[in-house]
Amino acid sequence: MKAYSQDLRNIVISTYKQGKHSKSAISRMFRLSYDTVCEWIKREKETGDYSSKQGVGCGRKPIFDDKEAILKFLKENPDADGIAIRDAVAPNLAMSTFYDTLKRLEITYKKRA
Repeated sequence: MKAYSQDLRNIVISTYKQGKHSKSAISRMFRLSYDTVCEWIKREKETGDYSSKQGVGCGRKPIFDDKEAILKFLKENPDADGIAIRDAVAPNLAMSTFYDTLKRLEITYKKRA
């Protein structure tokens, strides 16, 4: 589901801050869920930030992300293949995971020695 626009969020919060309307009236006025309005107001009071949290904290965290260690090893061993790199910097990592890491970090390497 797509997040609500920041403009709508701003209007809802400013309408609430004016003090003329209750949360339920605001939810009916803007055709939003009462819980959504309450959540935005709560977050604005607690943190001052009521922007969309869509995509924040989603996905898996990388198991290995030490790009500097890989680049240092490649500088010292320019002819190293993928297995040699993995054995030197992350020996406990599965090869498929390490290849995915190299791709994610945009590091190229020799396929064969």
